[in-house]
Amino acid sequence: MPVTLNEAIEKMKSSGDWDNEQDSLWSDQEILDYEAETGLLIPDQLADVLKRYGWNGFGRPDKNALFLATFEDGTRSVHESQTLVSSKKTIYQNYRMYIAKPNWPDQFTLPMVFFGTADGGQALTVMDGRDRSNNKVYIWEQASDPFGTGNNARGLGLVAPSLFEFFYSLRKVDEI
Repeated sequence: MPVTLNEAIEKMKSSGDWDNEQDSLWSDQEILDYEAETGLLIPDQLADVLKRYGWNGFGRPDKNALFLATFEDGTRSVHESQTLVSSKKTIYQNYRMYIAKPNWPDQFTLPMVFFGTADGGQALTVMDGRDRSNNKVYIWEQASDPFGTGNNARGLGLVAPSLFEFFYSLRKVDEI
């Protein structure tokens, strides 16, 4: 049975460390505006989180927000979430920096929605920007870039089959 948003939020709240900014909630119109400006679609589960919780995360991510990513070559790596869902300003900035006006043309050309950060900002959590019903969560590791240009040599790593499951599956250090 799939995890619901309420179950995921309750589990994160049980850590005593999860918080969100109520003044950062998105309206339906703001979601439509983002989609019109970027040409990307915000996946259904991300839209639900943006409208109900906005910017959110953990104050001590090293204690409560570790997750595992699996890459196409079969390798896996552990990551520490910094911001589960970024502010509206950051979501727009990441679109502009990595897709609309990248410093290097091949930096990040996939139509993804950048919604969160991990590993001290050296990795970004992303979702498919072409299909509202695709709620899979991926990670893009900037730290695996051998040339410092933002070109990730490993590609995207799958983190979870849905955003709600990503939230629900976050772990403490001793649980990984």
